Amino acid sequence: MLKHIITLIWNKKQKNFLLFLEIFFSFMILFVVFGFVISNLRLYQTPLGFDTVNQWVAPLSIEEDMADSTETALMKTRLLNEISQMPYVESASFGCRRIPFRQSMWTTGTDDNGFELFTCILMGDEHFAKTRGINIIEGRWFTEDDKLAKYTPVVVSSKLIEESFKGRKYLDSLFVFDEDLGDFNRIVGVFDHYKYWGEFEEEWNATFVYMPSTSLKTILLNMKIAENAPPDLEEKINKRIIEISKFSDLTIWDLEQRRIENSKDTWTPMIALMAICGFLVINVALGLFGVLWYNISKRRAEIGLRRTMGATPGNITGQFISEVLLITLFAILVGLLFAVQFPLMEFFDTENINYYYAMAASAILILIVVFVCSVFPSSQAAKIHPALALHED
Repeated sequence: MLKHIITLIWNKKQKNFLLFLEIFFSFMILFVVFGFVISNLRLYQTPLGFDTVNQWVAPLSIEEDMADSTETALMKTRLLNEISQMPYVESASFGCRRIPFRQSMWTTGTDDNGFELFTCILMGDEHFAKTRGINIIEGRWFTEDDKLAKYTPVVVSSKLIEESFKGRKYLDSLFVFDEDLGDFNRIVGVFDHYKYWGEFEEEWNATFVYMPSTSLKTILLNMKIAENAPPDLEEKINKRIIEISKFSDLTIWDLEQRRIENSKDTWTPMIALMAICGFLVINVALGLFGVLWYNISKRRAEIGLRRTMGATPGNITGQFISEVLLITLFAILVGLLFAVQFPLMEFFDTENINYYYAMAASAILILIVVFVCSVFPSSQAAKIHPALALHED
């Protein structure tokens, strides 16, 4: 039966070639789009690692070379105490200069420990984990006692532990991270995730370095706000910060709004591309219907002859469906030969598994569409009465 179907396809190779090309190009387009979508969705599924809802941040215009650091430290201490005690403010802390969802970072790498260590550096005070909602899975976060520590404590991500410290004792151990952080730093805790750059960004190795709230390096005031906060709370906080800090150019950022705006840059092209693919699939389906109806009208005599020789309606239906599916399989196999070059040549900065998921998804979708579109015309062909078909011929 298979040999007979292949012979039929080969005898009509000029007509079937157009169908082959349509399916081949459809597969390649779907593969590229699905590769982009699957890669981003897999990144989206990994935890962000910190809270964004009811999280406000206020960058202060503090420079590290300010003349009177003592006065600035006293101002920050007063600001932190008063903001923390305001109604509907559940917690407040100071962190590094980098607001989440912005493409800025401090990265460092070293092999001074006898192994490769690459991480980005972030900073926070003793209240930062509670305020931002960071989940500590081993050890602890910073405390006020760390102000007197001989070696500056750090808290590292589980990803960094897996990559650089696996099989080594790391808690309460000393390691070199960066020359700007001192000769050694002591790891006191491990947190699970911190996707600082956004939901659709790959998680980096991350290290939080303890910086007390009085440090000139921590200029980002972080606030955790109660869910039932009144609409005018932001205005009240803004006035209080300006009153205490004397900085007039102050803007309070809503982290949830920044997360949404940051995600739009990825969601928009994903939705647009999926919509294009939807129209493509519809066009392929309509094209298949047209081709099959045309084949049926041109092959009524062949159908009548097969029915006269004893072919059942199921045989006729199976023949037409098998022909279309075999052409589809040939087109997909050729498409796979091109698609497999993407992971081999590393065309895009993504995991190879995303390419393979895209290949499978594209092939399965096309096979389903082809099968569904071929069932009805093929069943109609099986209903043709042999006597009428031969008489018309």
